[in-house]
Amino acid sequence: MEELNISSTGVVAHFLISGIPWLVGIVAGGGLGVLCALGIHALFSTRPELRRPSVMLPWRTLVMGLLMVAWSPFIVVFLGLGAIAGGAMVGAWVFLLALAFTAATLIEHWHPSPLGVQLIAGARTLAVASGMIAIGVGVIGGGGIGHLILEGVRLLQYDLMWRGLLTVIALALVLDLLLGIVQAFAFNLAGMEQPDGSGIEAQTAS
Repeated sequence: MEELNISSTGVVAHFLISGIPWLVGIVAGGGLGVLCALGIHALFSTRPELRRPSVMLPWRTLVMGLLMVAWSPFIVVFLGLGAIAGGAMVGAWVFLLALAFTAATLIEHWHPSPLGVQLIAGARTLAVASGMIAIGVGVIGGGGIGHLILEGVRLLQYDLMWRGLLTVIALALVLDLLLGIVQAFAFNLAGMEQPDGSGIEAQTAS
């Protein structure tokens, strides 16, 4: 059996398809995240009562779903196999994660939520992510919808792949919305516990 070694060429190629897309994704995604956060900051500053119900928005499902689409053969269909398609996939992931992370961090800094709400938000993110990551279990024969998606890719039956992917996204959306209701309820409880009766809105508006 021929032994495969890691060559300097392979290391350089790996750096190019990871480092350059990372830099582009950080600048583009982070920049767009700042713009989105500024717009939301302006909205919450004039309408602070919108801060609580905003936590129910299922942006996690949107971001995770787009991440799964970026990791599907969708990019390969347009760009073909090779380093360009690989770099585009990495760049798309970094762009989406940088956008979401930057916007969420800035909004939380400008309009902080109670600790309990933040912990629920973290659990909510992990819950949505786990459903998406479970697609990869199909690679090791773990079953689930991921097996159908991978079969669709292997057999070039992209309609099967898309049906499976949309099913996973729909399940993630339901879970995201349910936990969003719990998060909003915790936010309401925290507002009711303010001693002066002003609630969280007074803090975020100040």
